[in-house]
Amino acid sequence: MKVLLVHVWFWPHIGGGNRHVELLGRELVSKGHEVTVWCADVPEHHEKSFERFGMNVVRIPSTFVISGVDPMVSLSGLDPGEFDIVHLHDTLPILIRKVAKKASRLGVPIVTTYHNDYLKSSYSGKLLKWVRWHLQGKNTLDLSDARIALRPYFEQLLREKGVRGRIDVIPTGFEPPTKKERVPDGAPQGPFLLYLSRLTKQKGLDILLEAWSSMGDSMKSRHQLVIAGDGPLKSEVLKSTGRATTDLSYVGLVDEEEKSWLLRNASALVLPSRFEGLPAILLEAAWEGLPVAMSDVNDLGKFTEEGGFGISMKPDDVKSCIDAMSKLAGADDRKKGTWSRAGKALAKDFLWPVVADEIELVYERVVGLNSLG
Repeated sequence: MKVLLVHVWFWPHIGGGNRHVELLGRELVSKGHEVTVWCADVPEHHEKSFERFGMNVVRIPSTFVISGVDPMVSLSGLDPGEFDIVHLHDTLPILIRKVAKKASRLGVPIVTTYHNDYLKSSYSGKLLKWVRWHLQGKNTLDLSDARIALRPYFEQLLREKGVRGRIDVIPTGFEPPTKKERVPDGAPQGPFLLYLSRLTKQKGLDILLEAWSSMGDSMKSRHQLVIAGDGPLKSEVLKSTGRATTDLSYVGLVDEEEKSWLLRNASALVLPSRFEGLPAILLEAAWEGLPVAMSDVNDLGKFTEEGGFGISMKPDDVKSCIDAMSKLAGADDRKKGTWSRAGKALAKDFLWPVVADEIELVYERVVGLNSLG
């Protein structure tokens, strides 16, 4: 089967959505499918067309990036009619909507994965979100032959937004951390809590830094906090590490072997995100038996607590983050063991080969229906 995966961002850009597309593409290639990825050339890369892990990658030049997040692109010279199926990853961006319209006109089956609900707090932000959904996002799903939501929460959300018809609930997958491991420069000797994600307000890093600086020594239970990653708030992290004495460390952007060491040696993972779909790092931590404190955004805290592998905390709430970190740091071995066993048991159903099998069945169903119709 010739499969076209479309996502605005892709390598060398770093993010959860592009990682999802890359790992799905790799699994599809291993199953014998011919996979192509279309993405915007943002950030600009010297190669516009190349092969990566057996996938043909086409980076489409952008003339302008609206609000810094939505590249203006043209599909001139690109033909979705060359593929057996088109799989869109998102609903709102210009690239996604243009591919959806062109593929629909050509009669190419379309599958769309709804990854996330972007939260807005201001009245103007909420109004713009409502308008974009009704004029753009919902139209993408209406043109699709199959729709995938990452969790039951998002299926219910789409129903509330007026989406009709079948919605397949298929989670994002994860790839187990590499068996090889290496200690990152600056890693502590003693016990530590871990933040491993992009350094952004979306991920709640500012909440984490404020919470940690407000905690007394007794609440930290001899733990340090290790921050790993890169992003716009890097300067804030460096300021915080400069003010701290010995209980806050920044190890930078880590590679896979360094990430493996961190996940296997931390006491717990802390994710105070303001919005998320289903972060792969949450599943990677569960696989390694690492307890997690997850903010209850889009029901992820509920997912963590009901899965038995960690603690839910309120999003955008410093006190709740403090309480969660204190509970993780002070947990006894029995509680840690309970969290660890539950996480390992849950994670098995989220491995990429398992998830890719489910997505492949959706492709086969849609292509079969299209050939009959």
